[in-house]
Amino acid sequence: MPFQSRVNLYLPLAVAGDFASANPHATALAGEAGFVAGPLGVTVGKFAWAIPGSSPLDTNATIVTNFGQGGVKPLGFIGRQQAEALITNYLQEFSMLVPQGFAVVPFTTGDFFAVANGAAATVGAAIYASYTDGSIYIGAAPAGASVTGSIGSTFTATATGSSLAVTALTGFLAVGDTISGTGVPVGTTIIAQTAGTTGAAGTYTTSVVTTAAAATVTSFGIVLDVTAVGSGTLVPGQAISGTGIPAGASIESQVSGATGGVGVYTISIAATAYAASTTVTVSGGILTSFIAQSVANVGELVKIHNWGN
Repeated sequence: MPFQSRVNLYLPLAVAGDFASANPHATALAGEAGFVAGPLGVTVGKFAWAIPGSSPLDTNATIVTNFGQGGVKPLGFIGRQQAEALITNYLQEFSMLVPQGFAVVPFTTGDFFAVANGAAATVGAAIYASYTDGSIYIGAAPAGASVTGSIGSTFTATATGSSLAVTALTGFLAVGDTISGTGVPVGTTIIAQTAGTTGAAGTYTTSVVTTAAAATVTSFGIVLDVTAVGSGTLVPGQAISGTGIPAGASIESQVSGATGGVGVYTISIAATAYAASTTVTVSGGILTSFIAQSVANVGELVKIHNWGN
């Protein structure tokens, strides 16, 4: 710990994650080994989500993270009670981070203090949770992004058995995509690329023999090819919408390209048809059941609760 550098004449109102009242509160139901912080830890005073599957440190535990998945509401709010935040950095004065593998307690109901983001808080204002880090946003979801991209591709194909020669391709052709066109049996998928630049013109292997002969073929699947970013940054977990994108879809991972920008991404739900270059809207957060119960400027502590909501 460093030397003391300040003295408070008055006690602070609270710390993010503190209870804001003595009212009853409730926690999320856990499995046999409870909830534990994920690989990047969990920050107290923010919302958190449960990750399907078990913890690598305890096969009976459920991983919790401050990173959300598009369209999925958070499991709960991480209060300070029993939160095992640790100071791990040299000369660090304080910490709100619960390290990986340590127990966390997500609260589903109660009155808490949290740091206001996005806009000044007024009593009754809706509370949104950021998909990026679980922070609370007042009145509206945090800004996401607006990009131009395509799901699947259209191309000219000639087949020799299960080998498909692809030319004049627009979009991105990915392993796992479903393809359709003259001479292509229903349900045919791409199982490998054997020549050419990844996702571009080249030679591919299909799941069944096709008879395509210089035919126009389209593909579709779980790959989103982002060609331009109008605003914002793309982050795994963000909900997305646009022509050809199934309801409830979100970004799962980035395959290639500039981080958060132009590049190739996978989405959580496969498209059912080829979607040409279109505007894709990305949401940065989701509405929660909590509302503000005090006034606060951005960066200040605000009381939040969800009793009766």
